[in-house]
Formats: sequence, C-alpha cells, structure tokens
Amino acid sequence: MSAPHSEPPRPSPGTVYGRGGVDVRESAPRRSLHPSVAGLAVAASLVAVLTVGYAAWRSTAGSPTAGAATPTAAVTTEAAAAAASPSETPSPTPTVATFGTGRWVFAPGDDPEKRLTVNGDYAYWSATDQTALTVVAGLSDDSCFSFQAEDGRYMRHFDYRLRFDDNDGSDLFQQDATFCPDGGLTADAVRLHSTNYPEYYLHRRDNDLYIDKPSGDDFAAESTFRAQEAP
Repeated sequence: MSAPHSEPPRPSPGTVYGRGGVDVRESAPRRSLHPSVAGLAVAASLVAVLTVGYAAWRSTAGSPTAGAATPTAAVTTEAAAAAASPSETPSPTPTVATFGTGRWVFAPGDDPEKRLTVNGDYAYWSATDQTALTVVAGLSDDSCFSFQAEDGRYMRHFDYRLRFDDNDGSDLFQQDATFCPDGGLTADAVRLHSTNYPEYYLHRRDNDLYIDKPSGDDFAAESTFRAQEAP
C-alpha cells in the first residue's frame, strides 16, 4: 500500500506573506502628516523656489555687481551726444569744383569784378565784357590745357603777351598755345605755366595778360585765377 498522502502545513492565521515571502507585519506603519503641517511644507518649498528664481532673474537682468564697471562708464561725450539724437547726421562737407576741360569764364584772383575777354587779337580783363573760353586738352601735351575762343582761335603767348590766333599746325604754335597746371587745381585756384617756358606763368598786368617769371609779393595773387563754368 502506498503511504498516506500528507498535506503541507498551513500557515498560521496571523502570518502575512508579501512578495518574496517577507513578513511585512514588522514594517513601521506609514504615518500621514497633519494637513496643516503639510500645507506649511508646501508653502515653504514654493517660497524657496521663488527666491532662487528671482535671484537668477536678477543675475541675468544686467544688474551690475559691486565694483564692476558699467558699460555707460566708457561712453564718450561725442558718443553720448550722438546717441541722444540718432536722427541727426553731420552735414556733408561741400566739395569744390575741379577745373578741367569744358567752357569756363575767368576772373582774376585778386580782382573778382573783372572777366577775361577778347579785345581784338589780345586777351584782356574787362569790368563789363566777358568771353567764355572752351578749355581742351593741350595741343602739345594732353595732360595740360589749351584755350579756344568762340571764333575758334587759340590763346597763345607771342612776345610774352597772350593773344588769340588761328592754329597753323606748327609745333611752335602748339607749344605756345599749351599751358600746364601748377599743383592742384580747383575752380577758385587756377594757376598755369607755359609748356615751352615752364618757369613762366600766366600773369595779369593791370588789364593785360602775359607769361612772366615769379617776382614780387603780389605775383602769386596776380597769377591765380578763378573759373566759373559757363552755361
């Protein structure tokens, strides 16, 4: 006969098994906080969070720390003035017209009431008449200038005096009728010397025009002319 089947022992009524067979009866009972204490804890946590957030915001808001140089300390007076009126822009410096080829009316630098004109065959300074001269590239040197009257004649020096003659095509005429700038030229300062007599400058003698060597205190004023573009 087979041995009688024995049943496994049954747990005692007071034993409670958890996961893994651990007796959880001896675990400390969970205690819940009183509602008023829990509320105080939440409020304290919120205050702490707000304090930290405010401090972080202040640190990134550009508030300078003690001893730190502020950006405005380096701003100069001119920069501050410009920032105060950003819409104001400096006026551009007026430019002076540069003398060159074209049609021009000439006046002595020391006598603005007079104008250059043609009196018969000669260049002449008049208080009542004027002649617009056409300035072209120099007949013997295209880096210089030649001056042509309205009738086509060219201004040239002959026996040192300036007169107007037809171009005969000779090398001598083309050199006599070519004048080169001395330094920078503007409409208010035209100063020219002869291309074949480079030490001689266009020079006003009273109402006549010559080429002369510099001499005397008044020579610079008498050999500087002002040019106005003709309409």
